[in-house]
Parts: sequence; structure tokens; C-alpha cells
Amino acid sequence: MAVCDDCFGEFLHPLVHESQEKNDRFREKYGEFARWDWDHERSTLTFSDPQKPKLEIDVSIVGTTQGSSWEWSWANANIPSHNKVDMERVREFGEAHGYDKLATAFLEADEYTGWGMTAIAVKVLDAPGSYRFPTDQGFCYLVYRKINESPGRTWPLY
Repeated sequence: MAVCDDCFGEFLHPLVHESQEKNDRFREKYGEFARWDWDHERSTLTFSDPQKPKLEIDVSIVGTTQGSSWEWSWANANIPSHNKVDMERVREFGEAHGYDKLATAFLEADEYTGWGMTAIAVKVLDAPGSYRFPTDQGFCYLVYRKINESPGRTWPLY
């Protein structure tokens, strides 16, 4: 049975805050970086800065926005399987709990949809953070799977 929209909103709201808090803790620990690079072949996001060591993160694509549409990566045949590791778990979670929005390939989207769906993926996958980057058509949303700190560098723990 599908969960009502208001009930879904009640489920989603605290997860968005939890995801934002994880991203805040990431920035507190590692700081800001001058640049980022996406390597789709290795499914990594690399943050770099002339003043500090690189930070390489194994990621999964959660989904993409284009105009007023959201598409889950698990449904997108153009995204290779190594770029969407574990995303089927998010779809399965949605099916098991009646959250149709997690099990429907395309959703009507506004400026918050991508971050909301990504926050759910962060929770379901217990991801340490998330990121969004622009594409030619919209945005691509990622969850961090593993943060690989540069060898020989101890990052401050806050």
C-alpha cells in the first residue's frame, strides 16, 4: 500500500536534516576544496586544492534532474552498473515500506527533489555524505560510499 504524500513528507523531512548534518561534518573535518573532479569510469569524486592533499571518494549516482524531472539511477540504462552500486537497495526499501517515490523511475521534480531523494539514499545506505554537480541538462546527485584520505596525511578530527 502506498504511503500518502503528507506521510512521505514526514518521513523525508528529518532525513534531509540528517544528510545536511553529515555534509556539514564532512566540511568541518576536511574543509573546502578549490576543485572537484568526477571520474565516471572509476566512479570517484576527487576534491583537490593546492593547499592540502587530495581527497578521493568512491561514490554511487543516486539520480539526475533535467528540467522538472527526476530519474533514479537504478532505472537509467545509460548509467553503468558500477556507477550505481547499491541503489537497488533504495528502490527495494521503497517497495517494502510503501514509498512509491523510491520505486518509480521518474518523478515530477522541483529544486528540492534531488536533495530529498539523495537524503533518503544517504539514510538507507548509511552513507557518510552526498554531493551534487551540474550537468549539461541539470544536476547529478551522488552518495559517498568510501572516503579515501591521502596517504601520509592525518585529517583533523573535530
